[in-house]
Amino acid sequence: MALALAGFALPGAPASSVAAVGDPVAAIQHQLVKGRGVRVVVYNTSNNGDGWRHFKPTKGVVGFGDGKVMATDLVDHQMQGVRDICIGKRIWQYKPWGNDPKGKKWVTYPWKCDLRLGAGDLRLDKPAVLAAVLSTATSERPSGTYDSVSTTLHQGVMTFRQLWEVRPELRPKREDESSSWPIEWRLWIGKDGLVRRAWVTWRESDQSSLKGATNGQGWFGFAEDIRYSGWGTKLTIKPPPPTQTTAINFPKH
Repeated sequence: MALALAGFALPGAPASSVAAVGDPVAAIQHQLVKGRGVRVVVYNTSNNGDGWRHFKPTKGVVGFGDGKVMATDLVDHQMQGVRDICIGKRIWQYKPWGNDPKGKKWVTYPWKCDLRLGAGDLRLDKPAVLAAVLSTATSERPSGTYDSVSTTLHQGVMTFRQLWEVRPELRPKREDESSSWPIEWRLWIGKDGLVRRAWVTWRESDQSSLKGATNGQGWFGFAEDIRYSGWGTKLTIKPPPPTQTTAINFPKH
């Protein structure tokens, strides 16, 4: 397997001094610089009408630059270790159980990468979104230690309509009763303002096209629990060598 990133196992170090200590919005923005990143472990749970199902974690790194997420390198252990490297609008995928007939280890194709930092649709890398989430907090208290850092648990509830105010691209053309449905969230934040754990749970409507898919439940349930460590780790995510890659380019319409 190609070495696609540098510094993956290095201990985290602040990308720069945090201007407003304890302010998560400012603290995270100060991390989003070129050549830095954070390690993530993602636990997903879903409910399709037959109870909650827990999935094996996805592990990897998220790379930053120019005030945003630039690339991700993630291994999905639920999918038998499939590794996806996403940079911009292209993905490189490695499947450990088989290679290309020509002996290539990787396949690459155009793909709009999900370059995000957050849980569910609650984005930590978007200042307006994170500020809106924190404004709906109902409580905060000292909590556990993550990444060797003592944290304060902030938790609250926001509706989809409140989320759409700061993420209008997610607003459906026609709102229904689900616009008032709750999105429950929890953020474990260190004294430096950096999030060490993010948890969110929400429901999505059982649309008519999927009628019956939830065994009469009427909604799909989701929960995402993410652990962040090594904020500020030196990191450069690169594509695999072309000699090990088969390219698939979709025809333009």
